[in-house]
Formats: sequence, structure tokens, C-alpha cells
Amino acid sequence: MAKSKSLLEALESVCNVDVDSVDPRIATALPFKAHNQTSNQVICANTMFLPEYHDLFISKVKEYGSRGWEEVFNRVMVQFCANNIQNITNHVLIQISPSRVHTKEKVLEQAHAFDRAFRDAGISRDRYAMKISTTGPGMAAAAQLNKKGIRTLGTSLFSLPQAIAASQAGCLYISPYFNEVAAYEDDSLMHKGNDPAMTHPMAPRLVHILEAYTQLYKETGKDQPLIVIASNANVGEVIATAELGCQHITILAHHLKELQETPLDESTLARYPFLRNPPHKKEAPYYADLQTPERLKGHSKIDFLAGLEWNGKLADIHVDYLADDGKALSEAMDADAAVVRKMKDVLDAFNGGDAKAKAAIEEERAKIKA
Repeated sequence: MAKSKSLLEALESVCNVDVDSVDPRIATALPFKAHNQTSNQVICANTMFLPEYHDLFISKVKEYGSRGWEEVFNRVMVQFCANNIQNITNHVLIQISPSRVHTKEKVLEQAHAFDRAFRDAGISRDRYAMKISTTGPGMAAAAQLNKKGIRTLGTSLFSLPQAIAASQAGCLYISPYFNEVAAYEDDSLMHKGNDPAMTHPMAPRLVHILEAYTQLYKETGKDQPLIVIASNANVGEVIATAELGCQHITILAHHLKELQETPLDESTLARYPFLRNPPHKKEAPYYADLQTPERLKGHSKIDFLAGLEWNGKLADIHVDYLADDGKALSEAMDADAAVVRKMKDVLDAFNGGDAKAKAAIEEERAKIKA
């Protein structure tokens, strides 16, 4: 008897499955090759402390410690990507430190340090992209990097102005966060709806972004960033973001396991009716004649996160969000209370990863000097 299809395989037939882990064991456990591998300061710091990576960590401290803790951590993160690159088909993704994303020059400084490290690891620019938080200065820096052939992803993204700025910067990808980081610590902030494609606060904003990119493609003929949705709290949200139209979904290890172990049987289809008659997987050009599904069209005119003062108008796709180091984007973000709150939480979390790495590297460096 033929083995039944898993929920993970059904998802991969609709969109591209990415791994939200640098551990090669996660990628190699899949029944197919994942498309992208993401990483961030928290993932890399936590992985660096695992016993099996102790020798790698010590070797990088010895080789690069004289250049400071950040160069050591850069090299560790790049090595993690190098160790996993054969297990994916597209890009390994590496993140610019959140402490740098409010100054264009500081973003560029670390981006070029990563570029050198990837070159030293024998990885060409067509196999990696740099995640940059979608601040005004961050996207101004991304525009310069993309022109040089260093591809970027606009991350920590919560709004349409951020998405438009990422398009103007020439980003290859964007990563909207479906849930805010604080929700993982405070359960009261987590969405509890049974149909997240319809009821999740971020669902309308994803539709706004997809429709804006479709209009920009129609007007310019230029490829728009692909959506690598992140921060899904459960498998139901993973399926919902596929229904919403995200081309890639980066998925945590325990959710990948759950998806792989769930058969696509009648009870599963009853929970996720979207998969009864799923759309074909989108191919390039991704935004040519993209249509919002009938069930989701109401999202075009609502915004759960905008607050009672919202005037019903969406961001203008023709505003230059990158001029003056992203001044217009910074202003739009400051005017959106949801973005202010979410950005603070996510940048604080990633800064925590940097702090853990710094402390460990400097402690080991002191031992070597002693």
C-alpha cells in the first residue's frame, strides 16, 4: 500500500518550505530539499553553545578573536550557513545585527564583513542573502548592497510602507512576522482564532502587501520581493499563511516535525479545507496577474492593527521611502503604534542573542590570553 501524503508534502506542493534553523539535521530530515535556510542572532547564539559545535566555536575565537567578538560571531554564523548550504536549493540567510539597523553605514560595515566571510568560506553571492531589519536606514543600505550584487531580505517587517521600501531597495525577499515576538512570552498576546487566514491581525496586511506588489509589477515590469513569512505560532498558522499567498514559509523545527508526521487524511483536510482544492504553486513572474482569492478579498479594505483613528487609506506605492536615508519610512513606522511596539520587541530579542554571544566569546578570549 502506498504511503499517504503528509501535510508537509501537501504544503510544499502549494508554496516553498524553508527551514528556520541552521542545524543540518533539521534540513536533512525532510522528505525533500528545503528552499532557504534562515538564521538570526538568537538561533546562532543558541546553536553555538551546543556541545557538538564547541570545537567550531573555539577555533573561530582563536582565529578571529584579536579582531573583536563581533568578527568571531560573524564567522561562526557564516560557518553555520556553510555547513548547511548543500541541504537547501536556494539561499542561506544571515542577519545584520539589530544594533546596527538605525545607521546606514553600520549596516554596510557588517554586510561587507559578512560578504568577506562568505567569500573565504567559498560561498558565492548567488547562494546567500542578508537579512536587514526594514528600518529607513536599513533599506537605504539594502539599496546600495543590491546594486553591488549582494542580495538582501527585508526582515522584521510589519507594515505596507516597510514592504514598499523593501521593493524600492531591490530586496530579493521580505519576511513579515505573522506574530509579534512578545506573544511567545505572553500568551495573552497570541491570536486564538480558529481561522487565522480570516481573523489574524496580520492577515489583511499580508494581502495589502501582495496586492501592492502586484500593482508595482504591473506598472514597472520589475520583479518584486518574494514573501518568506516568519513567526508562525502553530501549524494552523503555517497553513493559513500559505492560503494568504506567501511564496515561502520559514518553519521552526518542531512544526516541521508535526507537519511531516501528520497524514493528509480526511480529518486533516477537515481542519484545513484550503488543501482540498489548493492552487498550483506560483512560479516566476510571481506577481503577474496575481488575484486575491474570493474568500480573502475583504482584507483589501480593512486593517485590524491600524486602530480606531485609521482613515481607511493604504500607503501610497509611489512615495519614495528611501530618500534621505529612509526618512519617509522612518516617519511612517513611527506613526504606526503596532509597528513601534513590534519592532522594539523583535530588535530587543535579537540584541539579546548578540549579548549572549559577546559574553561567551569574550570569556573564552580571556581564557586564551591568560
